[in-house]
Amino acid sequence: MRILFIGDIVGKSGRDIVSSLLNSLQNEYQVDLTIANGENSAHGKGITIKIYKQLLNAGIDYITMGNHTYSKYEINKYIDQMDKLVVPYNHAKRQTDNYYKIIEINGVRICLCNILGNVLMNETGEDMYEAFENLIDKTRELGIDFYFVDLHAETTAEKRIFVEYFKEYAKIVLGTHTHVQTADEDIINGCAFISDVGMCGAYESIIGRDVSESIRNNVDKEPTVYQIAEGPAIFCAVLIEIDEQKKAPVAIKRIQIRP
Repeated sequence: MRILFIGDIVGKSGRDIVSSLLNSLQNEYQVDLTIANGENSAHGKGITIKIYKQLLNAGIDYITMGNHTYSKYEINKYIDQMDKLVVPYNHAKRQTDNYYKIIEINGVRICLCNILGNVLMNETGEDMYEAFENLIDKTRELGIDFYFVDLHAETTAEKRIFVEYFKEYAKIVLGTHTHVQTADEDIINGCAFISDVGMCGAYESIIGRDVSESIRNNVDKEPTVYQIAEGPAIFCAVLIEIDEQKKAPVAIKRIQIRP
């Protein structure tokens, strides 16, 4: 079994590159399950019902989120209809039970979940280690083979600590949030891991944000309105191969396509 996980989709450029490439990549790699992080898909912050449907129509099976989950007010109206959306279990504003999905493919039973990191993440409610332990307790009786965690966090160190601490339960831990793909993909004690999958968004940008506006805001201290970058996009993802007999990952491959 092969799982394709697509890094943070940022704005229209990110959505366009995913829609353009996804079908061919699914065919090339014979993908059985496609998951994407969509927390930046609506103009860089949050998601809308329209974009949610657009991403599913493009061929994505499940969408994970992050600290910007609730940036668009309309999500509070539609979130219970978004049955393929997975929000962070420990988000401070979470008011939904859409914090995990049980996915069974070819006899392998996976719990897909989303956790926010502790460091430099102002929307984290519960400590990330305590949160995942509580999530395990809540799902312990569901016959899960392993947990697949989108770890939406800032630092590489805390992501690696998470893997080492929860290696008995989490067999896929993929870092998101920084938008910069790291080169540390590996199978660590039976867990497929990468510090950050990277982003799908405008290549000429500051992690998806307009370069000029970012400089004016951060260097010149000018009050600006957050502006998403436009133009040709980079596509970042990882491909994970699962041994269906062992019910465990055996390989992880980085995918990066530049314009």
